[in-house]
Amino acid sequence: MKKLFLLVASMVLLAGQSVLAAELTILTENLPPLNYVDNGALVGPSVEIVQEIQRRVRSDEPIQVYPWARAYKMALEDENVILFGMTYTKVREDKFKWVGPLATKRDILVAKKDSGIKIKDLKDAKKVKRIGTLRDDTRGRLLQRHGFTNLEPVSDEQLNAKKLALGRIDLWAYKIPGLRTVCDLAGVDYTEFEEVYHLREIDLMIAFSKKTSDSIVQKWSDAFNEMSADGTIMQIRKKWNVKLEDDPFPEVKD
Repeated sequence: MKKLFLLVASMVLLAGQSVLAAELTILTENLPPLNYVDNGALVGPSVEIVQEIQRRVRSDEPIQVYPWARAYKMALEDENVILFGMTYTKVREDKFKWVGPLATKRDILVAKKDSGIKIKDLKDAKKVKRIGTLRDDTRGRLLQRHGFTNLEPVSDEQLNAKKLALGRIDLWAYKIPGLRTVCDLAGVDYTEFEEVYHLREIDLMIAFSKKTSDSIVQKWSDAFNEMSADGTIMQIRKKWNVKLEDDPFPEVKD
């Protein structure tokens, strides 16, 4: 009986270790100012939050930068995939497991200041010829659900900044925070642009593929909550608000 108990206990221990040692695929996209590539290095407040969670849960997998459409497909279909920061929506709620929020954003429509475009409601936005969106992003999907047929998706938001500056699109569906940073990275003068319509306010989260073990998600959730309680997340947010003129966390007061 003692040998049987030891055998069962060993199997339980090994199973627990295998869950904790499960290799994770950790993904993000180039999405300034929260997570973006600067001079070949991945930086941003969301990156620092995730890296600190990794340190606390003893996860040493590298964070990989993929185009959003590819990263989203992997998170949707594969096992043990983490993707941040993903916009939390009701449509996505049951497709992933969630930890966060990392930040809150405002989705907006942007135009050139000299365009003369005025948007009072979504009907006005449907009248323009071209709206730049990010491929498989929630802003584009939101507009599609409202019947938009004038969308031009691309793989990187910096392309939309350049296209708007060149007059190749009429509106750009983007977000705040992030407008100034992505324009700077694209070599575009952000002061040429203006917000012409507010779409919504929504949270950005850490999303886990449904095939990820609940125990892994719980460890990440516990670490995130611990960081919220001990002030680590607020310290990171304040640091990046000082570092960037784009104010990734406008709600944070010094």
